[in-house]
Amino acid sequence: MGVLMSLWTQSFPPKSKFTPDDIPDLSGKVIIVTGANTGIGKETAKALLAHNAKVYIAARSAEKAAQAIADLKTETNREAIFLKLDLGDLKSVKEAAQEFNSKEQELHVLFNNAGVMTPPIDNLTAQGYDLQFGTNVLGHFYFTKLLIPALLAGAKSTQDGKARVVNTSSSASEFIKTINFNTLKDGAARKKLEGFPLYS
Repeated sequence: MGVLMSLWTQSFPPKSKFTPDDIPDLSGKVIIVTGANTGIGKETAKALLAHNAKVYIAARSAEKAAQAIADLKTETNREAIFLKLDLGDLKSVKEAAQEFNSKEQELHVLFNNAGVMTPPIDNLTAQGYDLQFGTNVLGHFYFTKLLIPALLAGAKSTQDGKARVVNTSSSASEFIKTINFNTLKDGAARKKLEGFPLYS
């Protein structure tokens, strides 16, 4: 019953009392949005840029990110910064965090938005994990962990003493109550399943 109620309220939410126009001036704020080359991430970056934030677009494809950055500059007259990040490769995640930390002392908001959904069962991360779990969970958690020092530094410079980590998910997450770790790496248990049963 709880899942159905949650799906209903997410599918038909009440009219928001807060719009992008209500976002305060974000001058001096440094924000990373993963997967901001398209969709929700791109719209998030647009709203943040429009309110003077310094926005890093963390994405795999430099070409797609460049197009998104050009689009956003046309729409907001402000330029986002590309940060190469492949969440399906923990080495790339570490390199992205190191690159960011070499450029910035503080991070005020991290939007963990990028993700994949039900890729073919043969698709694994560089370290051999299920691609969906590796990208949506492991990659983002590792990225967040590596950025905690910058987030803590960012929190010290804010009026309320807080930095924020925002994790985006779909309503499909409501159906996953446990994790079957035996199916998240290649093996006999994984080969017996596909789709959502891999994750529950």
